[in-house]
Amino acid sequence: MGEKKGIDIKKCKYKIVVDTREKLCNHILTKFEEGFELKPSHHDMYRGIKSKYSNPVAYYKQDKGLKTGDFTICVQLPNGEQINFKDKVVIERKQGLNELCSNLFDKASKDEEGLNRFERELKRGYEQGIKIYLLVEQSDLYSKIYSSKHFRYDKASKVNPSSFVAMLESLLVRYNVNLVYCDKKDSARIIHDILYYEAREYLKRL
Repeated sequence: MGEKKGIDIKKCKYKIVVDTREKLCNHILTKFEEGFELKPSHHDMYRGIKSKYSNPVAYYKQDKGLKTGDFTICVQLPNGEQINFKDKVVIERKQGLNELCSNLFDKASKDEEGLNRFERELKRGYEQGIKIYLLVEQSDLYSKIYSSKHFRYDKASKVNPSSFVAMLESLLVRYNVNLVYCDKKDSARIIHDILYYEAREYLKRL
């Protein structure tokens, strides 16, 4: 067999990078600081094996903000070199369907090409070759959209389910965006895991 190539992320140090403009994310940062509960399998739980906890997750806030997305990862290699993944993979977080809907149907920020602020950000990332994950803090996302009963009495409540899905799916396809949705309590773990394994697979190819 040939010599194994690549870099093992377990031999590296890493930090999650948080955009300074990202607001109302204390539930995520607190989880990073506490570490994650690592539950055993159901079979092992039945045998009395208890959960373990991960080490705290290091993070820092990007001074000038990220040009695209709200979260990415920075890895320090064994030789001291640092790789910031801000131009490789990012996570754009939305605090539920009301924020997502407002961003999708934001007419006030449209430019001369008819693109609003949210779509311009997705387009910019796509053109720069950045892999974008759209994380929405909403469990049962599609069921909630189709039910049309979850919206507050604001402008989002005026959007019918078909239009909502059509706009969302069009942007996902147009800009090759990966959609992830979850309960708010799981956001920190999902953000970490997505970025960790993206970095791990990238380093394997070096």
